Amino acid sequence: MGNSNFPSGSKSSDAPSIPEGVQVEGKEAAESTGPEISRLTMANAERGTDQADRGMRKEYFNNGGAGKFLPPVFKLLELAIAIVCIGLIDDPAHNSRLRVFISTRTVALAYGTFVTFLIFSVIYLFGKVVRDNFPWKLSSLLNLTGFILYLATAACILNDWSETKNRNIWPPNTQRMDFLCGAGSVSVIGAVFYLLDLIITARLGMKGEIE
Repeated sequence: MGNSNFPSGSKSSDAPSIPEGVQVEGKEAAESTGPEISRLTMANAERGTDQADRGMRKEYFNNGGAGKFLPPVFKLLELAIAIVCIGLIDDPAHNSRLRVFISTRTVALAYGTFVTFLIFSVIYLFGKVVRDNFPWKLSSLLNLTGFILYLATAACILNDWSETKNRNIWPPNTQRMDFLCGAGSVSVIGAVFYLLDLIITARLGMKGEIE
């Protein structure tokens, strides 16, 4: 009796007494539930991976968007402006010994400004090529300095051009006067570019989009 009851007790303790049809259904449900749970887990994992990938791509493109390329573009334009200004002012500056087209102080200021910021633009662009970036605070300070110096140079050049134009002792050379006026006008454009470069660099730096 004891031996015969022991297996039945173990069976009843292991599983409740359920009709055979219900037991079969329960097994089928259990078997069907296992793969469904695994499929749901895999689907959730894949969905989470896709969301993480989209988030990383979104963060990458937001941080590496068009805004980061604006300072190098401005530096290319500023480099071109410095070269054009040096070319325009060269003839009037070297032919002012007999006929004064531009004063010596203006020539010194102009060459100092154009050459200095031409070198700065070249160094900045070379740093971008070798992936060695300038700190944005230093770039902002140099852009502010460039804006002030270009504006002062433009004012001095245009002032000398106006005085030379109104002078009646030495009738000026028209072509050299055009060069002088062009140098002053392009210097004004350079000052505007440096101001825009300053604003954009400061905004990107404060947002953390550039170093």
